[in-house]
Amino acid sequence: MAEEYILIVDDEELIRKQAEVALRKGGYKTATAGDAQTALSLIRQQPPDLLLTDIRMPDMDGLQLFGAARKITPDLMAVMMTAHGTIDTAIKAMQLGVQGFLQKPFTASELERAVQDALQKSRVAREAVRLRVLNPLLEARRMLATEFDLSAFCRTMVEVIARETQSDYCAVFLPAEAGTALNSEATFISPNSVKSFSPKGFPAGRLAARSVELSRTLSLRRSAGTENQPPETEAVPGVVIAVPLLIGGNALGALLVGRAQVENTFSPGERELFEVIAGQLANLVENRRLFRAVAEREERLRLFIGKFVAIQEEERKLLSQRIRDDLLPLLTGGRQNLQGFIEKVRPSNNSELMQAEQRFKESISEARRLMYNLRPTELDEFGLTAALRQYVRDLNDDPDSICRPNYRLEGQEAPRMDSAVETALYRAVQEAITNACKHAKGSQVEALVRVQSVKGKPTRIQIEVRDWGRGFDTNSLRTGEPSRKAGLLAMQERVALIGGTCQIESAPGRGTVVTITYDLTS
Repeated sequence: MAEEYILIVDDEELIRKQAEVALRKGGYKTATAGDAQTALSLIRQQPPDLLLTDIRMPDMDGLQLFGAARKITPDLMAVMMTAHGTIDTAIKAMQLGVQGFLQKPFTASELERAVQDALQKSRVAREAVRLRVLNPLLEARRMLATEFDLSAFCRTMVEVIARETQSDYCAVFLPAEAGTALNSEATFISPNSVKSFSPKGFPAGRLAARSVELSRTLSLRRSAGTENQPPETEAVPGVVIAVPLLIGGNALGALLVGRAQVENTFSPGERELFEVIAGQLANLVENRRLFRAVAEREERLRLFIGKFVAIQEEERKLLSQRIRDDLLPLLTGGRQNLQGFIEKVRPSNNSELMQAEQRFKESISEARRLMYNLRPTELDEFGLTAALRQYVRDLNDDPDSICRPNYRLEGQEAPRMDSAVETALYRAVQEAITNACKHAKGSQVEALVRVQSVKGKPTRIQIEVRDWGRGFDTNSLRTGEPSRKAGLLAMQERVALIGGTCQIESAPGRGTVVTITYDLTS
């Protein structure tokens, strides 16, 4: 059963009751309001998971209500109910972030489907926000140890410790996973002491576990026992010191050092040295754990973003197709019919008809622009380079464009690639050109596509977006303008998701170069 809370807003009581009954049968919690002000009051008391509202209402319509509600709850999702939908209303609703439309009159199944689709999008968006909270950890990764071979490091370390302290035995014990039993990560035994420290007779694992359990250093001898010595002492060949790897009061493992001769005791200075080494090793172990945890979260975030972007692009594609297949033919047919009527009847005063025809024309242009922005048809039909060429051409033809970029192709046309790859590369270049036009106003902007080949077979595609504008300090990507930082990092992330690279070179007064590279053989 669903547990989401849905606020239903409509000035018609019958519609409110119909929707409330259907949604409660579906297991949703509901509340109703007959006007926008009542709805806003309810939202302030308890923000809903979804706003289901009529568009046309007295005093404040559904779009105005949604805008006001988002000031209270910025991540609120909405489904609009309407019996009088128009292109202008649909475009405005999409710009506001409305998740769906429900045509009146509707059935219970249509209502439930629209609500389920909107709530699913809401869950995905909230999960994205939740995972993005982990992003600061990705920056912290630079301060942690890299993914080094800890076992190899420990093998070198125990040999050095044994040699420099003239010890016969040295070992590091760590759990394979957090909370599991200790295992030997690395062990060194001098050739003359193999029998004394044989795993069959020397309970190294139990001594390490005891040290971890007590969270303190244990000094053990074969002869007279020391205070709080464990029973395993009688199996100690000579002298052994067990030091827990402590960090924040927690023991992550243990360092054991031993000598076969009982008279070769460890001095206080050596004990202090082993404790310092154990502390440093604990930091390395914790750093590796943090590094892996961050890497796992980063991978989860990458996978999620990849899925989220794929779903988003698919929705954009479907919406673009619906505009092309359903909306544009209707608008074009309506304009043609109106033109035919004007031509046939030739009314004496046709100014209103001509204005209507002009509105048809503007609506067709706006629908085409929206369709192309959602998903350029050239990308699906002809591939990446054709889509980029058309994108640059459209920017040059647009009288409102803030820059006139150039496009150059070196080598052959890019071969067709997987749709997700072509989409990611196209969006990244689009973002790079947009940034260049925005931040390098008045300067030349150029998009250069290089397709490198070996024996006539394309092997790599490299795209450079260059401007000769004011440039910036690339260090500001960490601390500078949030909008630029978010845009450039999102562009790099999008390319990384498909296995490509995106490098940004810039300096104040020297312009910016964004280089996107993708291996066609991968």
